[in-house]
Amino acid sequence: MTFDDLIVAWRTNNAINLRLLDMCTLADLELKPGKGKTIRSNFVHIVGVRRSWVEESLKAEAATIPKLDWQEATREEILEGLIASSRAMEALLAKREGSAGKSRWSTPLFFGYAVAHEAHHRSQIEIALRLAGGGPDDAALLGLWDWPKISRTLDSED
Repeated sequence: MTFDDLIVAWRTNNAINLRLLDMCTLADLELKPGKGKTIRSNFVHIVGVRRSWVEESLKAEAATIPKLDWQEATREEILEGLIASSRAMEALLAKREGSAGKSRWSTPLFFGYAVAHEAHHRSQIEIALRLAGGGPDDAALLGLWDWPKISRTLDSED
């Protein structure tokens, strides 16, 4: 595996976030699974956590990530936040990969943690959509698992 492979996997992860956001209506953003976060606040949380990770060592890149309101962020603001924070995370991954210093977080370990964190919140979003009884159909949601197909479409989505 090369670092470029890792970046393709990161971009695929983000593309899945963007597709899931696109599947949500404006009304869906207020849904939540029980007492958990709303769909809106799950997306805002993903952007905010990425920003906090980037802020630790890349202040200029972190400044490109908008600070979103978990109660009022619009779809467009969330979309902008996901795109900006994904680019900043790529810069962070590159910095970690190029760093000769020892860290308790290797690049692959940090990458795996970041993707697992986001997958957890995507599952909360999917559960909220399913509990509401509307939203995307099963085929659309299942399509989010076709990482090879999604990764092949990345160039056409940029």
